[in-house]
Amino acid sequence: MKTKNKLSLFGILSFLLIFTFLVTALSAPSFARAEDSSDQNVTVETDAEENEEVIRQASPVLSDKKIILKPGKKHTLSVEDAEGLKITWNSSDPDVATVSKKGRVTAVSEGKATVSAHILVPKSETKFREVTLKCKVTVEAVKEVRIAAVGDVLFHDRVIASGKKSDGSYNYDNIFSATSDYFHTFDVTIANQETPFTDDPSKYKGYPSFGTPTALGDSMIKAGINVVTCATNHSWDQGSNGIKVTVDYWNAHKDDAIMLGMHKTEDTFQTIHYKRVNGVKIAFINFTTFLNSSSGIKTHYVNILKSSTYNEYGGFYGSLTEEKLFEKIKKAASKADFVIVLPHWGVEYTHVPTKAQQKLAQKMADAGADAIIGCHPHVVMPLKIIDAADGRRVPCYYSLGNFVSNMSQAERNLEGIAELTLTKWNGETTIKNAEFKPLINHISGGETRYCVYLLSDYTDELAAVHSSNYLYGKGTITIKKLNDLFNSIGNEKWK
Repeated sequence: MKTKNKLSLFGILSFLLIFTFLVTALSAPSFARAEDSSDQNVTVETDAEENEEVIRQASPVLSDKKIILKPGKKHTLSVEDAEGLKITWNSSDPDVATVSKKGRVTAVSEGKATVSAHILVPKSETKFREVTLKCKVTVEAVKEVRIAAVGDVLFHDRVIASGKKSDGSYNYDNIFSATSDYFHTFDVTIANQETPFTDDPSKYKGYPSFGTPTALGDSMIKAGINVVTCATNHSWDQGSNGIKVTVDYWNAHKDDAIMLGMHKTEDTFQTIHYKRVNGVKIAFINFTTFLNSSSGIKTHYVNILKSSTYNEYGGFYGSLTEEKLFEKIKKAASKADFVIVLPHWGVEYTHVPTKAQQKLAQKMADAGADAIIGCHPHVVMPLKIIDAADGRRVPCYYSLGNFVSNMSQAERNLEGIAELTLTKWNGETTIKNAEFKPLINHISGGETRYCVYLLSDYTDELAAVHSSNYLYGKGTITIKKLNDLFNSIGNEKWK
């Protein structure tokens, strides 16, 4: 009985031992022996999905989100954190911009397009996600505007008479016949109408109280002049009727030209005139520093500077204070791409700007004027480059001299044309070039006919018959003397 119990206990223990061995053997991993029995590296087998290599999650970034190009220009886009990944490029509008397989964008024509990079980013060895990165492309051509300005259109008695025809009408095309084609090469051509219009032939007269036929306006328009300054010391020569006739004439031709400086009503006195040319918005501000006479004038008729510091002439001072002038310039600068201020100022018959002119010019530049073009002295003054407070370089033509007149002295027939070339791209307008070129007011000896030439187009034969050579002796006017005088006034070059 005792032996039987021992056997039963032994059997149970044996059974437990065998069971434990079998469980351990079945749950243990299998082993793979290397072919080389001496190198017993062991690898654990896993399910196929668990055996895939872990892939680093790339985060591609496009080098540019927005670019602006000129037509024909190229720019290469790149994708960061995309080494070895497949990238496909495309453009939403190939007529505006194309893109190569390597991300090189070529600007074709003006417009907007979107260039996209499509990237396959692996999530695992068998799974991918597509990432699309976009760059907005603007193709914009450089906009260019060419501007010219000439001086005083001053109608003395003989100039008026030179345009009278046999039927009693008047025509002044001859004055512009040698410059008209040249004027038409500019987008903006400015002239100073020194003398007011009158519609009463009995009041056609020259110095000292000028009254000018409106036929002059017809010839100016035909010649390509499209901005006319009328705030001069002679603005009140014909009283309120001269203001009315002048303003009415140019208002009737507002599609052809902008008139500055005169107003019939008070509500237009503060008006700033703008002209948009080739996508460039230009502001024009014109004023005079004095009038020859002011009896009965209303302050809104003419833009007249009232200044305690600019007091070269006594006489009448208007309601356009320096502070209001500078505010006007600042306002224009905030709304326009380019601001041109056109003052009627300075001392007659001198080539040297006064200290008061220089001081006012600096203040106007600091206020936001981009170019200053002056008239009144009847002779040329130099082109100077002013450094504005904000770093801009501002060309200041202190005086263009006359354009046409019956003044016989050589220096009063030597004149200037201001030329500016502006460019605008990507919202920024800059002066590409500023030049000052000489003109000559040719008065034919014996015929009293008037025609203005570029001095570069003038000939020795024409110079020989200029009326100054009859009045003051042969050789008073020669091309060399005129060039020497123009080059002696101290013009600065635009760089």
